[in-house]
Amino acid sequence: MSKKILLISLLAVASFFVSCSDKQPEAKPTTQVVLPQSQPVVPVLPFTAPAKSNITAEKAATYAKASNGLVELAVTWSERIDNAKDFEKIQILNAYNVARDQLCARAGLQGGIAEFDWITNVAMKNSDNWGVLEKAGFKVK
Repeated sequence: MSKKILLISLLAVASFFVSCSDKQPEAKPTTQVVLPQSQPVVPVLPFTAPAKSNITAEKAATYAKASNGLVELAVTWSERIDNAKDFEKIQILNAYNVARDQLCARAGLQGGIAEFDWITNVAMKNSDNWGVLEKAGFKVK
C-alpha cells in the first residue's frame, strides 16, 4: 500500500512539473491595422475664423505647402483604405483625419484642417486674396 501511495505521489509531482513548464501556448495573431511610423504630435489649436477673409502672402504660401501635402497624403491613404477590410476602414479613416490635421499643423496652419478648409471655402473666394494666392502658385479666376 505504501508503494502505491509513493507511486501516486511521484506521478502527481511529475505531472505538476510537466504542466508548469516554461512553454506557453502560442497566442493566435490578431488582425491589426499597421499604421505608418508616427511622428511626435504637433498641437492643433482650435480655429476661429477671423472677421476679415484677407490672408497674407505667408499664409498663402503655407496653404500651398499644406495643399500639396494633402494631395500626396490622399493618394497614399486612399490605397490603404481601398485595400482594408470593412472593420478596419473606420480605424483607417479616423487615422487619416488625424494625419490631415497634423499635416496642416506641421505646414504652419496652426488650426489644422479647419484652417485649411476656411482658406479653401472663404479666403479663396475673396478677390483681394487672388494676388497672393497666384504668387503662391494657384490659378485664380
